Amino acid sequence: MRRRAPEVMGVELPRDSVGFTRRECPECQRPFKTRPGPMDSRAVLHKLLGFFPFENAHECVEGVPVWGCPYCGHRAEADAFLTPAQQGHLEAVARGWANHVRYEQLAHVARTLAVNPRPTFVAVEPEALPGPMAPEPDELLRVMPMLCCGEEVKVVWDWDQALHCFSCGARHDPMSGRQQVELRFVSE
Repeated sequence: MRRRAPEVMGVELPRDSVGFTRRECPECQRPFKTRPGPMDSRAVLHKLLGFFPFENAHECVEGVPVWGCPYCGHRAEADAFLTPAQQGHLEAVARGWANHVRYEQLAHVARTLAVNPRPTFVAVEPEALPGPMAPEPDELLRVMPMLCCGEEVKVVWDWDQALHCFSCGARHDPMSGRQQVELRFVSE
């Protein structure tokens, strides 16, 4: 009796209605959101490798980018900015895949009984893999442009202190009162 292998599934972080993904600073625990990019896959793969290591891991990860907290400026590898819910989901996915791999390794003996007619164990079929995470809820966060890198970050509405670019770490001082930029049209 042959069991069908689980379907290949993609693992992605949930987004809100305008395409931002939740992050959380490992230092100050403040939430913020960024737009996902190509480096997100490296952060997710790096976190999965921590839960489910395999022999050729060096072939999979080219390097995890270093990101920063827009509030406190703390810099760390990108996978450190995953929320506890995201980390829990990735751990469940990694454990699920590990159970399926282990099952396939043990079930190989049952499929080749002609070679070994007296196995000393019975492979128990694993549970189904976890589904995708729930979509990210929309919150009252304001979008702030990071002019240094051309990125955007969503931060809490009432934050009135300096912000740091999550990508390059550049400091952006708050603009209020007389510091605001005034644009004028100049007739030529």
